[in-house]
Order: sequence, then structure tokens, then C-alpha cells
Amino acid sequence: MPRFSLPLLLAASLLGCATNTAAQRAEPQAPAATPPQATGAGVTSLADLDSLTLPALPAWVDKYADTPQGDQRFFNMSRLMERFGLVRAQAVELQNHYRDLTRANPSADHLSAFNTALDRVRHGNYESRLDLERLAKARFIVVFDLDETLWSQYYPPEVGATCHDLVIQEGKPPAGRYVKLVPGWQQAFERILALGGAVVLFSANLEDSTHENLAQWKFNGVPLTESPAISGILTNGHLILQDKSEGVTDPHKGSPIREPSKDLRIFDESLRRVIIVDDNPTRLFQLRNERVFKKFEAGTYCTSFDRLLHRAFDEAMPQVVKEIEESVQYMNQQRVEFADAYLPYTSLGQVTVRFMEGMGFDHAQAIEYVRSHPQSVDPKY
Repeated sequence: MPRFSLPLLLAASLLGCATNTAAQRAEPQAPAATPPQATGAGVTSLADLDSLTLPALPAWVDKYADTPQGDQRFFNMSRLMERFGLVRAQAVELQNHYRDLTRANPSADHLSAFNTALDRVRHGNYESRLDLERLAKARFIVVFDLDETLWSQYYPPEVGATCHDLVIQEGKPPAGRYVKLVPGWQQAFERILALGGAVVLFSANLEDSTHENLAQWKFNGVPLTESPAISGILTNGHLILQDKSEGVTDPHKGSPIREPSKDLRIFDESLRRVIIVDDNPTRLFQLRNERVFKKFEAGTYCTSFDRLLHRAFDEAMPQVVKEIEESVQYMNQQRVEFADAYLPYTSLGQVTVRFMEGMGFDHAQAIEYVRSHPQSVDPKY
């Protein structure tokens, strides 16, 4: 008699019930892409602007505090959305435009900069090239981090000179930096698009250097900064903080975001169709939607004599693709949302998978259990 036979029998029964229930669910519907009607005039005083702003972080906790970037305040996104009739993507883009304007002209009037940024987003001007209509229609959305996920650009020049995919020229030759792309990136883009998904790039790094790299990186012969295959490119200016009172009536039950972070609600407010592939969970807070990726470091990949490690890097992104393909298949068969289908592979989903394996489930049974019982996965750490 195998160990833990009773739990396994109970699980099989539960799985059967859950599968029947899932099969009766309606086909997921994408939310409307049309933003709400724009309302409210711009700000009229510094006090008014400050009322929309979160208190500044102390310099010692801000990685980019010593970089001249104009007025790099963080806005209360809920207040922007409510007051000016914006969707979240517009509110975040407003913050990015505001930072750009004050960085380009440090002496700029802050009220004028805010009102200009507001006017830009109301007219659909997204520096991030966000395609909200396409995102709303996509069957699922995969957001990719860049540094140490899709590329590595921080390794010794003597290594980069012989192992790179991109060379970014800076000043007179031979000055520049080398960029190595993660193996399997093209397959990942192609399969996601073929399956009806959308691809978004989101780096926590600074805007200029990120765009310089992407302008040299081509997919189907087109730079990623211009590629119609990419539904958005977001950078440091699109990171958010969140007050503990946002989205709740009781601040004691809120979720303050203290580290400038990537907010997946920009792409799907419901978080039902979106995941992010990222090596750094400290820049994230929606960990039911995050696929943790082993840091891709070109210095290790290009110089290691460990064949197993090298092979693992070669297969890491293709493994993510297999998970996406298998999750889409499950989504189609069981008529569930993509985030539930992919849940076993996420940061928090993996905790429950390992927990069920410890109770005698094999790996496939644990994955099926998590999919059939998404409520078994904790909402946060």
C-alpha cells in the first residue's frame, strides 16, 4: 500500500469535482480597452500637486537617488485615477511623462509639467508604446524583465568582446558595452504570439540605457523599440509605490509597496491573464503572477567549464515556453483564466506544489491540485 493513500484518494475525488466545475465556467472575457471619460482639470497649486504625491523616500533607500533625474516623485495612483478619470496605465504613464519633463528641464514649473503630462496621456501619448487595445484582446500577457532575465550586460569587457549579441557604442571606440541575450528568447516571443498572447518588456533600469539596448536588438529584422510584436516597453519611471490605504477601507488591511516596483495591473487590472518572468522578486509584489527566473549572467554562461550549468542556461527560457504552452492547453480544455492555469509555476504557486508533494502527491498531481484549487495558494508571503 503506497504511503498517504487516503490523501491521494481524497485528492482524486476533489480533482474530479473541481474539473467538472471548471469545465462549466464561461470563456474568459477581456476587459474593455476604452479608458473612462477624462474628467477634472489639472492641478492649480503646489499643495494640490503634493496632495496627489506619496511622501518622498529617504535617499539611503533609493538606488537612483544620486542620479540627476529632475523631480522623481511617486504619485498616489488611486488618486490620479479617481480625480482625472484615468485607467491605471494612464496614471502610471502620467508619472513617467512628469519625470521626463522635469529631468529634461530641472527648472521647469512643476504644475505646468504635471498638466502637460496629464494632457499627453489623455491624448493617448504613451512613451512606453503601450498598446492597450491589443493587451485587452490578448488571450494572455507575458511581461519579461530585462536585466539578468532576457539579457546580461554587466560582465568583464574581455569576456564580452568574444561572447555577445549586441554592442552598444558609448563615445569613441573601443568604448562601449556588450550585451548577451538569453538563449531561447526568440522562441519565447514567437510561441507567445502564436498562441494568442502579448509580449511586454519591463525593466527597473534607467530609460536611456534600456532604450539604447533595445534599439540594437532586432526581432524579425525590426528593432524592439519599433517592433509591432512588443505591446509595451516600460522602465524605471513606470515603477510605483503604494500607500497602505489604497484600494481598501481599512488601512490596517492594506498592502503598502515600499520598494519601487512593477505593477502588473497596468496590463490587466484583474491580474487574471498576466504573468511576469523576472529574476528579482524584490521589485515585485504580485507573486501569484511571477515566474522566478534564475539570473542569467553572461560572465558565468560564457566562461563556465561546467557543461551542466551551461546546458541549464540554454534550456531555462525554453522551459518557461513549455510551461506557457502547457498552461494555454489547460486553459483551453478547462475554460479557466491563464493566471490560474499557470499558477503552479509561479513563486507562490510553487510553495503549495512543494507542500502537496511533501504530503505524498507526485509532481503532476500537485500541479493539478493547485490548478483545481487556486484558493489553496496564499495571496501573499
